[in-house]
Amino acid sequence: MNKKLAFTFTLALITQSVFSQMYFPPRTMPEHGFLPGKKFQYYSTINKHDLKQARFRVEVYDDRAKLGLSKTECSDINFTNTSEFEAPECIYKLGKYVDTLFKQSNAINDINSNDTLQIRLQGIDARLIGFGYSRVHGLCQIEVKYHNQKKVYCIDITDADKNSPVGPTAFVTRKTATRIMASAAMREVIEKLITDLENCPTF
Repeated sequence: MNKKLAFTFTLALITQSVFSQMYFPPRTMPEHGFLPGKKFQYYSTINKHDLKQARFRVEVYDDRAKLGLSKTECSDINFTNTSEFEAPECIYKLGKYVDTLFKQSNAINDINSNDTLQIRLQGIDARLIGFGYSRVHGLCQIEVKYHNQKKVYCIDITDADKNSPVGPTAFVTRKTATRIMASAAMREVIEKLITDLENCPTF
């Protein structure tokens, strides 16, 4: 069960069922899921997108344990794999993020659609780097398969970037800062995918 999780997401399915020859009994997730403390935030896309009510069967997989990546393709910063996002339940957060941003972008998550979009989480981490004047990094990499094509999306976003939800001088705890930046990293790779789908529907 910790090797690969494959989910077809709608709001109901997030806590009810799992696709691809695996099934988890229905359960109720705590308000904060597997993340205690401050609620995990789902940030909107930076730009407005319109996928014109395209219907996708979205499948989300967790390939982290299988791949064992030490870093993303777009950053020299290594994963520590010690953050709360290392837990297998992180895939629920990514699945809900995809569902949320696709709906905001006028797409329909349809389990009966023949237009299948596979999203595989390959790595995610949040790092606080530096002493005194430190920088918070959100790192995320996914691989997407669509119309028999594959593409990797990755990001190393910091609290100094213009798209960051929090600035480098914000008065927040270390846990809150890393949680915000991990969320922002998920948002960034999903928005890159949405942008590609919008500009080139055949990928």
